[in-house]
Amino acid sequence: MKLFRIFFGALCVLIAPGLFAQSFPEDSITKKFDNWRKNAMQEKIYLRTDRGSYLTGELMWFKVYCVDGYNNRPLDLSKVVYVEMLNEENEPVLQRKIQMHDGIGSGSMFVPASLNAGNYKIRAYTNWMKNFGPGTFFHSTVTIVNTFVKPAVPVKSAPTYDAQFFPEGGDLVAGLRSKVGFRVTDKSGKGISFRGAILDERNDTVTRFKPVRFGIGSFEFTPSASKYRAVIVDDRGNRSTVALRDVKENGYVMKLTETADGITIDVSASAQENNFPVYLFVQCRQSIVVKDVRTVQQGKTSFRVKKSDLPAGITQFTLFDHNYKPTAERLFFTRPTQRMTIEGKTEIVAYNTRSRVKLKVNSSSNANVSVSVYKNDSIPSPAGVDLYEYLWLTSELKGNIESPEYYFNTSDTTVTRAIDNLMLTHGWRRFNWNDALNTKNTFAYEPEFRGHIIRGKVTDIAGQPANGILTYLSSPQMFVRTYGSRSTNKGDVQFEVKDFYGTKRIYVQNNFRLDSTYHIQVLNPFSEQYIAWPLPPAEMPSNISKQLLDRSVSMQVQDIYYRDQVNQFVPPSTDSLQFYGPADEVYNLDDYTRFPIMEEVLREYVPGVMVRKKKDGFHFLVIDKVNKSLFREDPMILIDGVPVFSVAAVMAFDPLKIKRLEVLSREYYEGLLSMPGVMSFFTYTGDLGGFPMDERGVSMNYDGVLLQREFYSPRYDNMNEKQARLPDPRTLLYWNPTVVIKAGETTEIEFYASDVPGNYTVVVEGLAKDGKAGKGVTEFSVSRRAN
Repeated sequence: MKLFRIFFGALCVLIAPGLFAQSFPEDSITKKFDNWRKNAMQEKIYLRTDRGSYLTGELMWFKVYCVDGYNNRPLDLSKVVYVEMLNEENEPVLQRKIQMHDGIGSGSMFVPASLNAGNYKIRAYTNWMKNFGPGTFFHSTVTIVNTFVKPAVPVKSAPTYDAQFFPEGGDLVAGLRSKVGFRVTDKSGKGISFRGAILDERNDTVTRFKPVRFGIGSFEFTPSASKYRAVIVDDRGNRSTVALRDVKENGYVMKLTETADGITIDVSASAQENNFPVYLFVQCRQSIVVKDVRTVQQGKTSFRVKKSDLPAGITQFTLFDHNYKPTAERLFFTRPTQRMTIEGKTEIVAYNTRSRVKLKVNSSSNANVSVSVYKNDSIPSPAGVDLYEYLWLTSELKGNIESPEYYFNTSDTTVTRAIDNLMLTHGWRRFNWNDALNTKNTFAYEPEFRGHIIRGKVTDIAGQPANGILTYLSSPQMFVRTYGSRSTNKGDVQFEVKDFYGTKRIYVQNNFRLDSTYHIQVLNPFSEQYIAWPLPPAEMPSNISKQLLDRSVSMQVQDIYYRDQVNQFVPPSTDSLQFYGPADEVYNLDDYTRFPIMEEVLREYVPGVMVRKKKDGFHFLVIDKVNKSLFREDPMILIDGVPVFSVAAVMAFDPLKIKRLEVLSREYYEGLLSMPGVMSFFTYTGDLGGFPMDERGVSMNYDGVLLQREFYSPRYDNMNEKQARLPDPRTLLYWNPTVVIKAGETTEIEFYASDVPGNYTVVVEGLAKDGKAGKGVTEFSVSRRAN
């Protein structure tokens, strides 16, 4: 009997769940992740401005790249990118929509004198990226100086610090030794130098710590079922106290250790997790790298991953428990080794004013680059991030990364440790597992892969979403574009507009003959969600007053003498046909005797339309030439492209304001719109000519895609032009957002120096089709010409 009990006990141990051969849960994790990544294409946006600081009254030029989040290659998905300048309160002060072609776009923004001096945030994103939150948007900082307003004297206050602590894997678990990353920054988001200590509830010091770089570091300790706080003392003796997150009684802790050829993931677990499997899922930019399973025995297990299996960039290690729930996570950064080399050099290093400058650009890859040439001055500019650093590092992490170029330095021995601390403290921002494991994968915002989408909402008289209401959007213009959308059960409507450039008047309405009690709201196309992005104070040195004055005078002189040249725009290529194509009948009313009454005009000169008066008023019946009959319903009536649903209002309108009438004598379909013929009136002014629109609709000015401004750069090809007395005060000598260069070949760029002497910086930055990025910087000087 005793022998049987021993045998039975041993058998129970053998059939414990942890000792069976385990397989990775493909259906619960891999398939769901695969399904999510197939439907959730990840876009990245990078925006480069021509320089880092601006005076009010100047133009800010910029170039935008949209790339595939998987391979960093240019991505031709979204055709519109939203660009905003935000103040410290996250209030937009400038907003633009940029047209994209093959993943590349460009534009400009005039910096108005209404802006206060200070630092501002620039952010850029697509409509599709709004599904994944503002943490995935591009963010950078620019400095604005308003020389027309006396700057406010900053009020000195006691230093305040933001201290954050990040247990490796995510949680502190009682009895399990943990590595904890920390980041301590001032109110501008810049890391500080300090010393700190962790205290328990009895005020005993558990461990001491200090940062490695940029206020970031890590320490290890074994927590108990207690509460802990950190005491931080800066270099000036200022003290602050921060509570650490609560310690969990049960759970997992993961520890990542890098060796010469591999990565070891050690997993510690509380006693309740013994003999259960855990699953390691490793992915990099939506590509599955490693899947593995181990069983926790005596509170421990470990995984091993070869370094050769890890692609360049940030890799995400996620630990799932036996219920397939993510329970710990860790990031690891593999520095990329391939970088596109770009070199830009001028023929000589010193030029005279109004001299021709030749810039020779070489690259190791075929690429599309932007080139800016600007005068150096002492106006502080925020530390920016270049394209290479953004694509590989900062676009994958949360928050502002201080000095990202440091983490690509291979000569500093502390970089490896600093990178590991950065991975601990800045987290993953490309997606979260709740989204990835959600089998529905529904998205509120569609990619704008054909053009800008104007969104709205239809509600009933009680303010509730109205379902199934056909809604029309139009804008008075030369080439008629009319759009229709039927509201969803949430009341949502959307219109994919075509050739919508600049600011236009739009009209959004229902057919008020059928749906007269509904309210329409046009929604803001810009995101109204924001992340914490602390702005450093814009502190101006006291010795730059003359430089500011000189640059301000140069800006004002340029505005006086070159306003017409600066305000030249590239005409967009648009479709010159009406949306319904060529009309069957066209009536230019000036070819006929003009009548003062619309009924007389239609009866006398428009045989293709019958005018009938019934009990409910006038009706138009268009002859259906295809079926040799009359349509039984009123046609689609347009005035300068805007639908009109009141025949009586058309009949009461002054026909002397109508220049032309086009008639479509056949049934026409445009999306959801079914039209039993079309009567399209055109006024002389093209803006409805004073026609009274129904007040129940929405009428508003709406900003479409930004028109492209031409960069003006004068030429001095001969002595007469060089000796011309018209001043040339430019401090931005050259800007070209789209220069195509070929590998191994020299591309020559030519421009002329202005009348402003000084040192100038040339920045060439771009992206190759294979995703390689690079940047080249050079300088030259300009001196006054001898008379």
